[in-house]
Amino acid sequence: MDNSTISQEAAPVSKKITPAKVPVTAVQYHGKNGEIFRLHILNLLMNVITLGIYSFWGKTRIRKYMTSHLTIAKERFEYTGTGGELLVGWLKAMVIFVPLFICLYIPLINFVAIIGFMTILSLAIYLALRYRLSRTKWRGIKFSLQGSLKTYFGLALKRTLANIFTLGYKIYKSDIILWSYIANNMSYGDMKFTYEGDAKRIKRIHLITYLPMVCAFLILIGGGGYAGVKAGMKDRNAASDITTQSDIQQIAPQSGYDIQPYDTSKDQLQKRTPFDADFEKDIMKFVGIFYLFFGLGFLGRLWYHAALWQEKFRGLRLGNLRFKSDVTGGGLAKLWIGNILLIIFTLGLGRPIALNRTMRYYASRMRIGGDLAVLIANQDKARRQSGMGDALAADVGFDLGL
Repeated sequence: MDNSTISQEAAPVSKKITPAKVPVTAVQYHGKNGEIFRLHILNLLMNVITLGIYSFWGKTRIRKYMTSHLTIAKERFEYTGTGGELLVGWLKAMVIFVPLFICLYIPLINFVAIIGFMTILSLAIYLALRYRLSRTKWRGIKFSLQGSLKTYFGLALKRTLANIFTLGYKIYKSDIILWSYIANNMSYGDMKFTYEGDAKRIKRIHLITYLPMVCAFLILIGGGGYAGVKAGMKDRNAASDITTQSDIQQIAPQSGYDIQPYDTSKDQLQKRTPFDADFEKDIMKFVGIFYLFFGLGFLGRLWYHAALWQEKFRGLRLGNLRFKSDVTGGGLAKLWIGNILLIIFTLGLGRPIALNRTMRYYASRMRIGGDLAVLIANQDKARRQSGMGDALAADVGFDLGL
């Protein structure tokens, strides 16, 4: 046996190892515009007959329809909430909401009430999500959200104060901190979700999209100050003109001048002058620039919302499952503009269709990585949650989806 043969036999055999491909499952939504629109019209008629009381049962019917048309691996979700729970929850929410609403109109304490309102907004999101998860099933197993309400309230208050005193700079960090508490207390049966997010990943997009809103706020303050200064100048000029004219009238007879009496009536003083025209032009410029920056800021925040949504799911885990959301700022802008136009041109009747479009968009952008076949969860005896948070979220203007 020659040396070349020995060398070949001694050489290690290299094998190219191909990593196992992780299965990816898409989330799908099959709700139809016509079907949900018919449900909405029926709800409107029942609301008229029952003087609005049926709205809680109507909202539940819509949710059951939408949840049952949301599927993962061809297996449908199920919603088990009732209209009676929402009604009782709404009555409880009024005990908190009404006093807070009254305090917003009371001087000296309204600033504290505003802080309380913003904290209640975060708390309402937590409570609403806790209720809706406890009424949602997949494969017959319920979801749940535990955690301490007291702990979350303290955390929400702390983050609200941080957002206020940093003029919004810390919003991106607060969003991740609050979501981290929620996600790490969510469960599917006896299986707990885990979340590890990185707020720095969305810091840059937050600052970029928040800047136009800050500019709009500064323009609003500057416009108000400019209007105050101009109004003061006009009053001083008017007073000076009246005094000068009065002096002339006193000396005119002695000088041989025939001066007509100066009309200082209210109508004469309010007569439009070149000063007024210039002032109105300046104010219109301020208004135009304000709405320009505010509009840019509003649209820009959709890109931040998309980045936040992606980060929320990027770090979310359930056993061997991983999650990914492909929501984009451009997609959200197209969705929101379409929904707004739809609601406006249908005089509000198109709202359920807009809701349907929103659900379809978010579902179509969701991916789950991992083998769902090995996901084994047992029913957990979670506490039955109240519908108060659900009603409170709607009352403060934040009615999240599923």
